[in-house]
Amino acid sequence: MTQSAAVRATVRYRIEPPPPPGQPSLTDAVGTVLVNTADEVVLQTRRGELRIPRDRIVATRIIPNATPRRGVVGSEVTPLELWRATADAWPAMETGHLGEWLLRASRGFTARGNSVVPVGNPGLPLPDAIDAVEQWYAARGLPPNLTIPGPAGFDPTHDPLARLAVARGYAASQPSLFLTGATATIAAQLREPVIVGYGGVGVRGVGSRAKITTETELTEAWLAAYGGYRTPDPVAARAILTGSPAQVFATAQIGGRVVGIGRLGLGSPGPARWGGIAAMWVDPAYRRQGIAAALLSRLVSEAADRDAANLHLQAWHSNTAALALYRHAGFRVHHAYVNVSRPT
Repeated sequence: MTQSAAVRATVRYRIEPPPPPGQPSLTDAVGTVLVNTADEVVLQTRRGELRIPRDRIVATRIIPNATPRRGVVGSEVTPLELWRATADAWPAMETGHLGEWLLRASRGFTARGNSVVPVGNPGLPLPDAIDAVEQWYAARGLPPNLTIPGPAGFDPTHDPLARLAVARGYAASQPSLFLTGATATIAAQLREPVIVGYGGVGVRGVGSRAKITTETELTEAWLAAYGGYRTPDPVAARAILTGSPAQVFATAQIGGRVVGIGRLGLGSPGPARWGGIAAMWVDPAYRRQGIAAALLSRLVSEAADRDAANLHLQAWHSNTAALALYRHAGFRVHHAYVNVSRPT
């Protein structure tokens, strides 16, 4: 490693004191180099400062800076780093760590709430790490589930972790897309009077028939509408939906009937605050009338009012109507991902 301190690096080093025979004797750390001398390397990792004596270091690797992609918010960070940065928008009921991996469990409610975000080094060889993941989820009565990211259209079996999991009988879900955008850009775009491309239809006077209201508390009417298109575990649903540092629930009504909903989950306040759009649903009888655009516009406005500079959302790759709306609004694809899980 060079003597520059303003870099990110992976450092492999010997574990002290030595572990029992048969246990891994080496581990890796990933972080920003703060100190790099003949005596030690100091990394700023996600868990704090780590000092590694030079005589315990076996190998180092400089991590090249990601090349930002034009027009893609957050493109300077890796997909899994982005997952970690935005996890508060859809918080799990229970979390654990395997090295730097994030393990999430929420009584089986949603893949996001019950999957591993394999960021960084698990501190074990991959086969042993999968064993540990399986044990963690088995103790909670859940199947193991791994989030595997890649570019749109990628083959998840090219990923070493996914390849090992598939060899064990895991199966990959249909692909989803993780989209990001700058709140100000999206808000300006949604003020346009015509939304073109949503379901192939131009809609003038977006959502003009629907009354859009927002609440910071989860209401029974909102939850009932949410339960109308998916079957939630009541305990897990309430815990996740109300578990962000802040959240906003949007409801669309026509004649007193709830015809659409959406949720904004917000991270902790600060200059890097993200907002996550989720749980977007419109009654099939009222689709292609601009209601989804109106809900989205209100949630984006709420995000701006709460100083969330950037937004993210996730959608199935096959949901072309929703993706057309999101792309028109200014969201761009950051990456694709699949969930690789072992069937129960």
